Amino acid sequence: MNKKFFAKAAAVVAVLGLATTATPAFAGDAIAGKGSSFANNALQYCLSHYDPATGDTVTYTSTGSGTGRTEFAAGNVDWAASDGTYAATDKQPAAYQNIPLFGGPVVFAYNKNSGIPAGLKLTSKVVSGILKGTITKWNAPEIVAINKGAKLPAKTISVFYRTSGSGTTENLTNYLMQTSGDTWIKSKDLQAAAGGTLAPTALAKATSSVIADKVESTKYAFGYFDLSDAVSAKVAIASLKNEFGNFVAPTAKAGATFLAGQSAVLDTTKPYLDGTLAIDFKKQIKGAYQLTIVTYGLAPKDGTTSKATAVEGWFKNVVSSCLPSNAAKLGYVALPSGLKATSLTQIEAISTK
Repeated sequence: MNKKFFAKAAAVVAVLGLATTATPAFAGDAIAGKGSSFANNALQYCLSHYDPATGDTVTYTSTGSGTGRTEFAAGNVDWAASDGTYAATDKQPAAYQNIPLFGGPVVFAYNKNSGIPAGLKLTSKVVSGILKGTITKWNAPEIVAINKGAKLPAKTISVFYRTSGSGTTENLTNYLMQTSGDTWIKSKDLQAAAGGTLAPTALAKATSSVIADKVESTKYAFGYFDLSDAVSAKVAIASLKNEFGNFVAPTAKAGATFLAGQSAVLDTTKPYLDGTLAIDFKKQIKGAYQLTIVTYGLAPKDGTTSKATAVEGWFKNVVSSCLPSNAAKLGYVALPSGLKATSLTQIEAISTK
């Protein structure tokens, strides 16, 4: 009897030993990404709630869009996020896709403890003047004229902007080029885009969250970054005049209204541009927040590795599951139905089945 008992016990121990040393059925892949600080809060939320059956794990480092594109082209990361596309002069991967993941408003924020009324109104022309330094005081006539009755302080505006390589800056300068009536060029470098001259007080910072912190803590400060960081930083947010003639606050709903009026590029001669938006910032759309942009996921095209399949699963989750339910509360915009369909088609092409 004892012999049978010990034999059974030994068998159980052997099985348990095998169970603790065997490779899990779903070990999965670890896929690392870098890029857009504008998109960081959305991506961190989605990856913290991502639990695929494959066991894949995802990490993301907020570095700025330009660094993300550079690291992806060099093969140092498995995917990247960018609010802009590669320039013709940039080193690019041999085969890749820019896949729309989600959008969001770029806000103009100011320090809420500066005596500046809530709900300040701005126009593209005024923003241009603040950044270039032709408008230097909060009570400048150009600001007073669109904020009638508001008591504005006779204080110098402290400007914070993104360091070179920012996709947010690239979109902002494109917006100003199209709408302000001033001389701007589309560029990832704000000073270059402005023709070499910025406000005397202007200070460059590396990421959106750093600028949000600086605006929150600096009296009379002004800066631009994503809505998500603006809400968490507890700064004041300006309304922006759109091309329809409305002053509109940056909200997920107003951003979605703007993106729904844009069309995706379809370019068979340059497949990596398929699905990108040549955003028409002059388009008249009632109720739209005019400066709303898109974040792209950079992914391999027709990848044969298990990591390519892992990137495909991750992007599909962001576009189809995570952000349709959570984008608005995070300060972002889920893709409109037409752009979402384009995105999912591209995502299916990441890995070779």
